[in-house]
Amino acid sequence: MPDPKHLPSGDPSTDPLIDPHLQNFGLRFDIDERHAFLASIQDRGGRVTADRLFAPTPRPPAACTILYPFLFAAFPEWTYGLQGRGDCMAWSSCLCLDYLAALDVELRKLTPKFPGLTSIEAQYGFMRVEVNDNKPDYGGDGASPTAAAKAVLNIGHLHREKYLDDKYDLTSYDATGGRSGQYGRYGVPDLLEPIAHAQKCHAAVLVTSFDQAVQLLANGYPISNAAPDNPIYRNRDAAGYGTNASHASHAMNYIGYRLTPTPALLKVNWGHGKHVTGPKYPEDMPDVLAACSAWETEPDVDRVLRQQWSWAYALSCDFPQRSLPHRASNVWETHPRT
Repeated sequence: MPDPKHLPSGDPSTDPLIDPHLQNFGLRFDIDERHAFLASIQDRGGRVTADRLFAPTPRPPAACTILYPFLFAAFPEWTYGLQGRGDCMAWSSCLCLDYLAALDVELRKLTPKFPGLTSIEAQYGFMRVEVNDNKPDYGGDGASPTAAAKAVLNIGHLHREKYLDDKYDLTSYDATGGRSGQYGRYGVPDLLEPIAHAQKCHAAVLVTSFDQAVQLLANGYPISNAAPDNPIYRNRDAAGYGTNASHASHAMNYIGYRLTPTPALLKVNWGHGKHVTGPKYPEDMPDVLAACSAWETEPDVDRVLRQQWSWAYALSCDFPQRSLPHRASNVWETHPRT
């Protein structure tokens, strides 16, 4: 029976790095696993996959870039969800994949269009079982950010649809958590794995600073934001910045940035039952997104990213620079603030 490691011991009574008062929504932290995976995705010169984006003199970003218009254009009915169990890492990882697919459709003008949302339960199984040589995982809920990155690169992903003459119906998330529990313990049915293998990402990078996050978002790469101590905002101030935060061991997402008046990233808590209230920015942000998002200021972003558990994925190798359509970066022109 597996005994998953935590950061570093998992015992709040003896480990000062884990606050026993922080609620855990479903994360595991294994430093050795992260170190080995980072070494495996570096080239022989020690370079990381996003070095071109993280160059000493990177391409100057626009004042503001937000990625959600692409997801809503591809999938207008998107809304936040609610966890059925401790599978937040799968929710976060899948939302990154959804954004990547929506951007890919837009940038490449693909037909057919958006393939559909990613199956959370399948991804949960991939990151707990398939990445660990198909060994059943009886260690309770949760998954590691590193395993999530390994899964999108090495295993692939499935969309929310019916498979193999409707034998497997993944069209919607099982809100009871039953399917996540089954797949998270025993893995995804073997017959579905070859389908997932055809849908792999080809690069992943650990994101450790606000500046790195801005460069990634400016080029259309969303971030799976996970940390042992991660602020969850309940309210927004007059400019849309998050206030009244609780803290938890939780995985969420960054899907945009703004550099003025106060530098910040747009943070989405895709699946929390309590709505975020207060003025939204921009004003035409869809209400379903505003209900689970707020702008997190640079110092708080850096504090979260320095915990070194947040990842970005890319469909192509080496995170190529990309010019996003104007509507991703003109929010400041269309919604000026005095």
